[in-house]
Amino acid sequence: MDYTHYFKKGGWAAMGRYYAMHPGKLKRLLKRAKQYASRQGLQKVKGELLLVCQYVRDVFTGRYKDYNVLNLTVIVGAIVYVVAPVDVLPDFVPLTGLVDDTAILLWATSEFSEELERYRQHVAARAAAEGETKKEEEIEDVEFEEIPPFSLPRT
Repeated sequence: MDYTHYFKKGGWAAMGRYYAMHPGKLKRLLKRAKQYASRQGLQKVKGELLLVCQYVRDVFTGRYKDYNVLNLTVIVGAIVYVVAPVDVLPDFVPLTGLVDDTAILLWATSEFSEELERYRQHVAARAAAEGETKKEEEIEDVEFEEIPPFSLPRT
C-alpha cells in the first residue's frame, strides 16, 4: 500500500491537523498512545511510538521548534490511526490485528527519519546541557489545557 499518498492526501493528515488544533484531544491521544505502546505484539515498535509521542509533545509545548508542519500533521495522523479503535485490520484479530499498526509506525518513522533524527539530536543536546545521560526522555504527562490551540499554517 502507498502509505505516503494514503496519509498525505487522505484524511489522516487532516485528522492530524484537527488534533493539533484541539489541545485536550491531543492530550488524550498521547495518553492513549502511551498505553497502546505497552501492548503485547508492539515490542519492536514501542520505542518508535514513544519517540513520535515525545516529538509531538515537545513541539506543542514549545520545547522543540525545528519541525515541518506537514510532517507534524502526518505524524499526528499516524498516531491517530494507530490508536483508533477502527482501522484496516482490527487489533483483536490474533497475530494480524497489529500488523497494520506496526506497518504505519514503521512507515512514518522511515518517511520522516530525517526529521526524527534532528529531533533525536535535539533531545541528546538538551540532555547533555542538563547533565543527563539518557538520550530520550520518558514521555511524561503534559498539561495540554495550558497550551493554547496550535495555529497551523495552511498547507
